[in-house]
Amino acid sequence: MDLQLRDSKVVLCGATGLLGTTIALELAREGANIALLGRNSNSLAALKADVEASGSPGAIAIECQLDSETSTDQAIRAAIKALGGIDVFIFAAGAAQGGIFWEMDDVTWKSNLEIKLFGAIRALRTVAPAMIERRAGRIVMVVGNSAKFPEPRMLPGAAANAALLAIVRGLAEELGPHGVSINAVNPGPVRSPRWDRLMQAAATREGINVAEAETRFLEKTALRRLGSAEEVATHVVYLASPRAAHLTGTSITIDGGSTKSP
Repeated sequence: MDLQLRDSKVVLCGATGLLGTTIALELAREGANIALLGRNSNSLAALKADVEASGSPGAIAIECQLDSETSTDQAIRAAIKALGGIDVFIFAAGAAQGGIFWEMDDVTWKSNLEIKLFGAIRALRTVAPAMIERRAGRIVMVVGNSAKFPEPRMLPGAAANAALLAIVRGLAEELGPHGVSINAVNPGPVRSPRWDRLMQAAATREGINVAEAETRFLEKTALRRLGSAEEVATHVVYLASPRAAHLTGTSITIDGGSTKSP
């Protein structure tokens, strides 16, 4: 199915993480022009080359520090100017760390919330007026299924995700009359180095091997397997496309049918 994204102007925040990179490559295959925003200039340069090789007619790499209001605002404004406008904004940044609740101090909580929650708020403050001005635009937030189903020892990330989901639902009402939509994708865990570290920690904590720790987790899902970054990216790119024009204020949970789901 043609997603009608060819030559569209997309700003992707958090481009160099696993999900961000996968989303960028999927957008490139659809023929989108993409401004890639991330913290690491070397990673951005490599991704830009891959995106162009995958079919994007125009890719731009811009360094962006989401923990800085000035850097975030300037980077997004520069991206919009370089693209000649903005049709789509995708936020895929932030990977929270965890810990035992009563052992995490304020510094730990603030560092966890800084990028995922406040970084998103900073970005949206710049993106929303630009889309309102042209009375069109689609926003997709990569949130996380912990917004609905928080896991022990991962509460800072869950709190940030829950807040973002509330922002998506409320902001849809504010943006809708201006022709702008906002939706979220809530992925469960995907196969990644971070997942491997989580399973190693769980195995150590419970006195079992890593394979058993993973099996116990997957038994909580209907499909009995992890998702992939590609499966998540497919849904993000769909929500970014004109095909999803009548969706707003909603979220798609991609977690293999977790038994915690309603």
